[in-house]
Amino acid sequence: MTREQVWQKVSESLREGFGRLLDVREVRRVRRVAGDAWVVTVVLAAQRGDLHVADLTMDDAGVITPKLAPEHVIDAVKRAESEARMPASPPDELADFGGDLGDDDLDDLDDLDMLSKIEEPLDVRIAAAIGRGDPASLNEARELLPRLLTDHDGRGRTLLTMAEVELRLGEPTLAKGYLEASAREFADRFDLDSLEKAATLALEIVGREAFAGSPVQLLLEQSRQRLKPFADPFEARSFAGLPTALREKLEPHLTLRTLAPGETLVNEGEPSRQIFVVKSGLVGVWLEKPEGGSWLVRCCFPGWLLGESSVLGGPDARCMASLRAQRVSEVWICPAPIVRALMEEDLAFGQRIAETKQLHRIDSFFSMHETMGQLDVQVRDEMLSCIQRLETFSDETLLLPANEIPSSACLVARGSIALYADGNTDKPVGVIEADSFYGVRDAIHHIAPSVAAIARPGTTVAFFEATRLQKLCERSPEHVVAVLERLG
Repeated sequence: MTREQVWQKVSESLREGFGRLLDVREVRRVRRVAGDAWVVTVVLAAQRGDLHVADLTMDDAGVITPKLAPEHVIDAVKRAESEARMPASPPDELADFGGDLGDDDLDDLDDLDMLSKIEEPLDVRIAAAIGRGDPASLNEARELLPRLLTDHDGRGRTLLTMAEVELRLGEPTLAKGYLEASAREFADRFDLDSLEKAATLALEIVGREAFAGSPVQLLLEQSRQRLKPFADPFEARSFAGLPTALREKLEPHLTLRTLAPGETLVNEGEPSRQIFVVKSGLVGVWLEKPEGGSWLVRCCFPGWLLGESSVLGGPDARCMASLRAQRVSEVWICPAPIVRALMEEDLAFGQRIAETKQLHRIDSFFSMHETMGQLDVQVRDEMLSCIQRLETFSDETLLLPANEIPSSACLVARGSIALYADGNTDKPVGVIEADSFYGVRDAIHHIAPSVAAIARPGTTVAFFEATRLQKLCERSPEHVVAVLERLG
C-alpha cells in the first residue's frame, strides 16, 4: 500500500463519519515486527490553526485503529481551550541579544571573535583547532567533536577523529575506546578503506602483539571474509537446499546485473516483482525516516537474499526498502513467478524464504527501534541469531510461569501478553502489547519474575533463547548490555 492510498482511505473514512470536519495532515511509515504500518495524523481545521485530534494507525491489512469517535474531537477542542487559557511564558531574555547592542557594548564585550566563530560551520571550527595543534586548540576540538555524533552517516569518521585527538593529547586509553567504536561503525557499513585506517592507528597504539586478536583486527578480518564473492546463487542459504531438478528449472531465468556505486536497484514503495541474490560487492538497505529522508540501516554482503515481498506479499506487493549499491556490485535477479512456482513444489524452500522475510522484518524493526537502533549491526545480527522460533497462539497459552527463571525472552509481533500475579487470572497486573519486549532482563540475569505471562488468543511471539542472550552479554561491551537490559 502506498502513502497516497493510505491518505485516500483514511480521508474517505473520515468523510463518512465526520463530513469535512476532520482532515488528514500527515502520513508516515512505521516499522513493526509483523510488517510495515502507517501512522496518520488527523486534525480539526479551525480558524486559529489546526487542532490535533489523533494519530491513527493503519496496518498492512488496511485496518485503522483506533476508531475515531466524537469524544476525540471534543477532547481536542478542550485541550486547545486549556492551552489558550495558560499564561504566556515570560519573554526570553536572550531572544533579542545582539539586537539592542550598541557599538560601545560590543567594544566592552570583546565578542567579535566569538560571534565570527559562531557563524562558522562546526566542522570548520574543529578542523581549524586540530590544524593549530597546540594543547588548548586540541582541547577545544575535544569539546566540539561530540556534537558531530548526531550525524548518523559521519559518526565513524567523527569517532576516528576523536581517537586521533585523544592520542595527540596523550590519552591512549581514551583513544583506543573511540577507535574501537569507530571500527564498529565502519564495519556496519563495510567501509574497508576507513576500517583499515582505524586498524593502522590501533596497531600504532597497542603494538603488533596486542593488535592480533583485538576487536579492531577481528572486525577487519570479518569484513574481508564477508566480502568474498559467491560463485553461484545456490551457495546462498535460501537456495542451498534446492534439489537438482529445481535448480535446473531456476537457472535459465537468472540474470546477472552489475551496479555502479550509488546506483539504485529498487525504491521503497515500488511494486516488488523480483528476488535478488548479491553475488559480489555491497548492497545497502535504505529505509525512509518518519520525519523525511532516508538512512542506511545495513549493508548486504555476497549471499544475501533480498526482495522476498515479491513472492510472499501477493500481486500488489511493494518494496519494503530501497536497495542501493554501495560499491561496484553484482546481483542475480529472478522473476517472482518463477520463484513462487518453485516454492509450491518444494515446501522447505518456501519455508526458508518465509523465515528470511520475517528476519528482515524484525531487523527493520530493530533498526528503527529507539533502543535497539543504538546497537551496531553486528550486535543486532547476533540478537537475531538468538531467535528460537516464531509462534502464533489460537488460545490463551502460558508462556512463562511465575517464580521460575525464564528459558526465553519474548517479542510480541501481534496481539498481546497479559501478566498475572499470585495465580489470579481475573485481572492482569500488566499487558505487553505488540512491538514490545518482555523478559529480556530476567533472561539475562537469571531472575525469576513474580508474574505469569499468558499469550492472548491470536498473539504471535518471537522467542529469544535465554542462554544465547546471556552469552551475547558476556562477550559484549557494557553499553550493549545496558541497552538490552532496558528492552521492555
